[in-house]
Order: sequence, then structure tokens, then C-alpha cells
Amino acid sequence: MDRLQDFTKYAIWVIALYFFSVFMMYIGLNTTYSNINNIKELPENVVVDLAQATSVNARIYGTVTSTESNNLEGKYLKVSIFNKLGRLAGIKYLKIEGTKFDEPKKFMVNAKDENINSYSIEIAENNEETEEKIKLAIELFDKKFTKEELTIGALILLVMYSIV
Repeated sequence: MDRLQDFTKYAIWVIALYFFSVFMMYIGLNTTYSNINNIKELPENVVVDLAQATSVNARIYGTVTSTESNNLEGKYLKVSIFNKLGRLAGIKYLKIEGTKFDEPKKFMVNAKDENINSYSIEIAENNEETEEKIKLAIELFDKKFTKEELTIGALILLVMYSIV
């Protein structure tokens, strides 16, 4: 019976250590983010809630609102990110769909690149020229943008790398 109690204690300690480690990695990673600057004036219908970067990734979250005077349905949100030297690091086009007038729609851009320092956001019309630019941007920068932030596996590797 004592062995079962010892095993239960060890199992509880391992589970507690796991959750503590994940929590500390989350806190550790989120404290490494610093705010990045917008280099151009934002369009009037765009509000950026969060624009931050670490040395290895960046995240930009915000909302876009379509109004009766400025209908954005079917247009594109062009998000450009720049490194510390001011050079273009990536461009992402987000199609604005399913917007209702005066109802904010959220957008998010996650990028994995080093030394992101600034960004710009523009509204692009839906035309053939924009379609060509989108194809080119996908070819050049598709691997720099992700759909989500770093996963737990990437967090563990990042922490192990920083320890060594």
C-alpha cells in the first residue's frame, strides 16, 4: 500500500511540475515581447490592438471596420513588416470578407522572422494588379507567416536553447 501512495505522490509531482513548466514558459515568452512601431499612418478603419515582437517572431492583432462611406468588403489588408535596418521582411495580404457596417472584424498576423522592428498596414483594392502582388508575396514570404503563435514544442525548444 505504501508503494501505491508513493507512486501517487510522484505522479502528482510530475504533473504539477509539467503544468508549472508550461506556465513559466508562457510567462517567460510573453515577457520577451516588446512593442513595435507603425511607420505609416493607419487607415481610418483599422485599429491595431497589439503589435509586438521578440527576437524570433512578431504578432500584430487588431480590428478593421467597414462603414457605409468606406465599404471594405472584398478589399485586402496589406500588412508589411520591417527589420531593424528598415528593410522589408515580409508582406501579408488578408482578404476582408463577411464584414457588416460599423461592426469590427478581428485580424491577426503572426510572423516568424528575426529582429522585426516596425510594420505598416494599408488597404488594397481587389483588382488584377493586387492579385499579382498577392501571388508574388505568397511566393516570397509564405514561410515567414504562421497562422498561430509558437506552439508548446517550439516553446520548449526555445527555453532549452536559452538555457544552453
